[in-house]
Amino acid sequence: MKIRRLLLAVITGCAVLGFVTPANATPPERLSFSESGSEPGFIQCDGFAIDEASTNTFDVAVFFDKSGEEVRVISRGRITETLTNSVTGKTVVNRGVFQDFFTRIDGTDEFTHAVVGFDFKAAVPGEGLVLADIGRKVFSPDGEHIVFQAGRDNIPDGPAAEAVFCAALS
Repeated sequence: MKIRRLLLAVITGCAVLGFVTPANATPPERLSFSESGSEPGFIQCDGFAIDEASTNTFDVAVFFDKSGEEVRVISRGRITETLTNSVTGKTVVNRGVFQDFFTRIDGTDEFTHAVVGFDFKAAVPGEGLVLADIGRKVFSPDGEHIVFQAGRDNIPDGPAAEAVFCAALS
């Protein structure tokens, strides 16, 4: 969720760099970055809060056409999030390994966005898979709507997602 916002900021920054790149600069630009952090009270459940601690790494490649215009961005992400029930101490570890593909729509400054892999994949011993967002999603150019989805997903969009997280950690 917040990873996507960060990734979109990176893409925007790369787009700005793409506009100032000389016309002969057609090799892809590559960058890698890591981040870690925590967010106490990430979600408020009935009687407890969920604290989140994460470590994330991203490898990004930005591709240009012959005129130096950015035409495609591929980001490979690996995330590990530990979600903890603030009262019982129960933890669920989410592991995500995914690729985001941003492809320029010809004649515009807009990009299509598709994600492939697993954003959420967390299992609890004895319960099995409790958080799953696995497969392929293609988003509308505004990034607000899913226009195609295949795979397994038990995390609904919007506020209803919190109930899934609360159930996994109760």
